Amino acid sequence: MRKQNFLSKKILFINNLLESYFNRLRRFILDIKRLRFDKDNKVFLVIISIIFLTLVYFLIPTAYNKELIQKEIKNQIYQKYNVIVKFDSGIQYNFFPKPHFSSKNLLILNDQKKIGGVKNFRIYIDFKNFFKFNQIQTQDIIFDKVDFNIKKSDLIFFTNLLKTEPNRNKLKIKRSNIFFTNKNDEVLFINQINDSQFYYDLKNLKNVLVSKNKVFNVPYKLIIGNDKLNEILDFELVSKKLVLKIENETDYKKKNDTGNLKISFKNKNNTFEYQINKNTLDIISKDNNKIFKGLIEFKPFYLVSNFKYQTFRIKDLIENPFFMEILKSQILNNKNLNALINFDVKNVYDFDRFSDLSIKLKIEEGNYNFSNSNIIWKENVNVSFSDSFLNFDKGKINLNGRTSFDVKNQEEFYKFFQIKKNLRKNIKKIELDFNYDFNEEKISFDNLRIDNKSNKKIEEIVSEFNSNSKKFFNKVTFKNFVNDILLAYFG
Repeated sequence: MRKQNFLSKKILFINNLLESYFNRLRRFILDIKRLRFDKDNKVFLVIISIIFLTLVYFLIPTAYNKELIQKEIKNQIYQKYNVIVKFDSGIQYNFFPKPHFSSKNLLILNDQKKIGGVKNFRIYIDFKNFFKFNQIQTQDIIFDKVDFNIKKSDLIFFTNLLKTEPNRNKLKIKRSNIFFTNKNDEVLFINQINDSQFYYDLKNLKNVLVSKNKVFNVPYKLIIGNDKLNEILDFELVSKKLVLKIENETDYKKKNDTGNLKISFKNKNNTFEYQINKNTLDIISKDNNKIFKGLIEFKPFYLVSNFKYQTFRIKDLIENPFFMEILKSQILNNKNLNALINFDVKNVYDFDRFSDLSIKLKIEEGNYNFSNSNIIWKENVNVSFSDSFLNFDKGKINLNGRTSFDVKNQEEFYKFFQIKKNLRKNIKKIELDFNYDFNEEKISFDNLRIDNKSNKKIEEIVSEFNSNSKKFFNKVTFKNFVNDILLAYFG
């Protein structure tokens, strides 16, 4: 009897255990079903699936044949931009921020020779159909950190970009340098490219280059447009630092290479007529006050300029930001540049009774020579300059040399400086060395001689003048200084 009760209890326990297990199993299955068919979880699973499939899709190009892709990229760059490139290393596929292939140390060729080395190259691709294996459609191109070594014959690389057939893509050049060299591979100057892009302007139907550059530490922006249909090339150069804007439009249907160049400086507009010959460029400008004639010889590079003014302010030249920035940039301080600039002024407005100013600047192998320049004061004194040179030293610019005052009419000379008659002596020439500091706008003198003589008093006056902060380009300061020197000499 006891055994039956024990057995019954054991069977009941096992039944309860099995029932509990199956109840838990049933609840688990119901939970799974609820999870499976819950709307929110279903959406979540769909999103995860889409992300996964999208990621897989964008990774398809990693399976492409890299050699075939390189050939395809080279062909499409040449077809779109007439640019020949050569891969020096393999390509890599990246899908962030958008699908593109990249490479290091790409070479740019012109006439089978290297003209540029690209450190970083990227080309973006159309991602509409990655299932066309080993076939891509290229889009924007980026050449980053390029060193171009350009001779005159290699400029066709850039002109060809302005002749490309219309497309919606851009070719960009960033953080690069153009080294312009001569036949002997000597660097003439370096143009830095901060950011430039070539593209087709669908609105105005022309090829466009927009480039932000720097040359001789002077930043500028260059915009060139080529309307192939109407055969018109427009050009614009803007430098905010120089307060300068240059504009030109050329109709290259015309056989003669002539045109007008518009130059805006400090909101003052000037128009120059030019003519391009085989080896020279002639420029001329005329208005009521000034005449400019210029000649540039291309072989070798040689510049001849003639400026003629009826009236001119010396202050406008010395305090001219364009003039100062040109000097500071040392854009003319180039051993491969030769130039002769003649600057003639009939009347000097801000110097009392000075006239017939003639400045002759000769630039040769990086040296600025102002010798043989002269000016006339009151038709009585001829002021001439000899051994006068412009010097650059650690950011400072100085004009130094020797000047002489040849006195023709002593009576008029003495009247101006109010020298008493009993003190007047016969003098013919005053000579002195000078140094003008363009940075501080201050002049100093040395070795002052009157008819090749000097004295202690004169030396003290000169020393005192050099030590004060007065600026020379003031007619009152000039008159007082010369008056003190004459009194010291006559006394």
